[in-house]
Amino acid sequence: MIPIPDEALSTIAELRRALHACAEPSGCEVRTKETIRRFLTEHTTLELHDCGAGFYGVHREADAAAPSIALRADYDALALEEGGAAHLCGHDGHAAALCGTALLTEGRRIGRSVYFLFQSAEETGRGAAGCLELFSREHVDEIYGAHNLPGYPFGRIFTRRGTFACASRGLAVHLTGVGAHAAYPELGVSPAGALGRLLLALPALEERFAPEDGARCTIIGARLGEEAFGSAPGSAELWLTLRAGRDAPLEALCNLAVQTVKNAAAEAKLGCEITVHDPFPATVNDDGCAQKILRACSGALLPEPMRWSEDFGHYLRVCRGAFFGVGAGGTQPPLHNPAYEYPDALLAPTMRAFLQILEDR
Repeated sequence: MIPIPDEALSTIAELRRALHACAEPSGCEVRTKETIRRFLTEHTTLELHDCGAGFYGVHREADAAAPSIALRADYDALALEEGGAAHLCGHDGHAAALCGTALLTEGRRIGRSVYFLFQSAEETGRGAAGCLELFSREHVDEIYGAHNLPGYPFGRIFTRRGTFACASRGLAVHLTGVGAHAAYPELGVSPAGALGRLLLALPALEERFAPEDGARCTIIGARLGEEAFGSAPGSAELWLTLRAGRDAPLEALCNLAVQTVKNAAAEAKLGCEITVHDPFPATVNDDGCAQKILRACSGALLPEPMRWSEDFGHYLRVCRGAFFGVGAGGTQPPLHNPAYEYPDALLAPTMRAFLQILEDR
């Protein structure tokens, strides 16, 4: 087992707490990015380069024999309904652990070039797409990323061959009719009936798919009218999230959902507008790279994909690689729970996993 010096752990834990304190929502991570860059400038000799809205640092070995590897961490926080943001998904820990990995490779000959990729806007699915320019600028053979997993044995490494995390897409539906006086609703065109039918019909679309497709249609919210007892509403809104284990069944589910909405709107003589939000590709691991994680980290296989999504899937479309999870313990609150905070004790096993992957031949 690779030892992690206490002094390095203390330094990285302090960084994690600093990142936690300056949580910023996706696309607005100005202080967060500067804090990470300043840490790397002060503690390492890495080349730092902007990449999309994020950046990467390079440990370059010109005569390296082993394939080059990129390691990625996200650093955005979860936007809160009341405004502001909070690190309720542990990206502060992800970024700190990758900084710690860079710290522990400083001045060492590893036998390969390493790219430390720090990415914004994972929560909205927009950050990875902008960082794809890394692969046109640099020669990257493999890429790896990690996420903490509350509810799983502490410090244990988990991965999968094939899909690690599901593809997903949000749909926002706006139905437009004609409002009327509540005493004469027949003089308007109400979206109420269509909205009610859609609330039942859309989740039922899951039944058209095979269990292995992992198709899910979740109603996120709906809005119809207001507390005005003299008026019959003329518009309604509906929000849903679609998921599947691969990109193809997600596309099929999305097409079915859109057609179902359009049919309901046409039948009720309503106008209809549908917009797409937070699209995530499936995170599909390369079998060989997943095997490397299992071998290097004494990892275990997850029995099924995570239902949540990860924009790390964008990288795996253009480069071999794999994503893995690090168990955060059975008593840790779940991700996105208001009581969640990344445990500092998880920094060491995460850093160790990255280092073991770098050393694996």
